[in-house]
Amino acid sequence: MLDHYQIELKELILIITDVAMVAADTTRTKYYLDQLIKNDLLPGYILLLLNSDKEILPGQKNSAFECGLVQLLEKMKIKYDIAPNSNINSPEVISLISNRVEQVFIFSGFGGALLRNNILSTGKKFLHVHGGYLPDYKGSTTNYYSLIDENTIGASSIFLTKEIDGGPVLIRRKFLAPKNRTEIDHIHDSEVRSKVLIETLNNYIKYGEWNFDLENNKGGETFYIIHPVLKHLAILGKG
Repeated sequence: MLDHYQIELKELILIITDVAMVAADTTRTKYYLDQLIKNDLLPGYILLLLNSDKEILPGQKNSAFECGLVQLLEKMKIKYDIAPNSNINSPEVISLISNRVEQVFIFSGFGGALLRNNILSTGKKFLHVHGGYLPDYKGSTTNYYSLIDENTIGASSIFLTKEIDGGPVLIRRKFLAPKNRTEIDHIHDSEVRSKVLIETLNNYIKYGEWNFDLENNKGGETFYIIHPVLKHLAILGKG
């Protein structure tokens, strides 16, 4: 169990004070926060990456999503800052993260955002939940490929490294295909990722350290954004 310097109870919600979060204003972030709150389990600090452009970024349903996130954080009295821009690799964002006392950051960025060497060299660890079962399914939109291959979707928590989805795996899980496959991107993918995130954090609280299911995350196949025809076939498949 973590000692009293690392956790605090706040109105029956567990605040993990040595874990922070970098959160873009996406549907996945909203799902993560909803589930973290539902499970009475929250990071001590959140850095918000808000979309200041009119263009909808990957992972968003609309470009005005940030209002709900800010209101939610203020309602729950969660410490947060709004980053000066939405680029996780910008010098300004890297400086903010580097100056925080937390050593582990849950990463929930815009779709397709990759962490470059500068931010990976800050000495912080970035906890990411990949939407796929590792090491079998690395890369992008992998749950559509696993639906076609084996009628499952997956999620795996890792610490990010410069290799795409190649970091050590803390927890990896497979889930049965959802009955309604039309909302994979904004609902079901986020749902299974949040389950693995909650399990990962609960394990950290229980054991006081980050335990790994697979430290040597080698092999597997790296997939790229699925072709619309294949995506349609995956959605039409029977659950």
